[in-house]
Amino acid sequence: MLAISGAPVASLNAIISPALEPDADEIADLADSAKEAGFPWSIQVRGEPTPLVTEVAAAHGLTRRNAMPLMIRWPDEGPPPQSDHGALRVRAVPGDQLGDYTRLLEDGFEAPHGTFEVMASPSLAEEPGITFYLAEVDGVPVGTGMASVSEELLGIFNITTLPRYRRRGYGRALTLEIAREGYVAGATTAYLYASKMGAPVYESAGFRTEEHLTAITA
Repeated sequence: MLAISGAPVASLNAIISPALEPDADEIADLADSAKEAGFPWSIQVRGEPTPLVTEVAAAHGLTRRNAMPLMIRWPDEGPPPQSDHGALRVRAVPGDQLGDYTRLLEDGFEAPHGTFEVMASPSLAEEPGITFYLAEVDGVPVGTGMASVSEELLGIFNITTLPRYRRRGYGRALTLEIAREGYVAGATTAYLYASKMGAPVYESAGFRTEEHLTAITA
């Protein structure tokens, strides 16, 4: 599939193959449309890209690879415990506050303001199963998160901690609280994609790396 978000971030505009053996011809057929959209874009495959996929990507100037661990918290881990992390509080963000959420998300990823404006539409907060979160300490925002619940599956996204508040356990506590609320909503299995910096944090919260997604960008 070709998914275009409109954000100026290659990983958010992508040709995505869910197959273990991606079809290089299908990817090639979608590549022109990806370029014509006018945004940075990527090709994303499970595991390592095949030589044919690598060739298609290179023909369009995509030669840089970034492997992202797919981490899963399986049902046998049991429901996540309620976080007890001092003054940290996690709350859902209503649609009329998504602008504040987006700016904090950009600060957490250390991205220019405006990068994630596509996340600021109030209609997103009204979609069934989607919840945006702010983590706060004594009322001061320190991080963000997002959850998508679909039947038994809970997807966790956009976990950030502002640079000056890192290495205090806030990211782990935020992840556990989002997971706990997702399980209350009926989910039994949680998944997320991690950075190298974040993977150890998620491991301590019961997530295990199952495979990798490789994003190929310019």
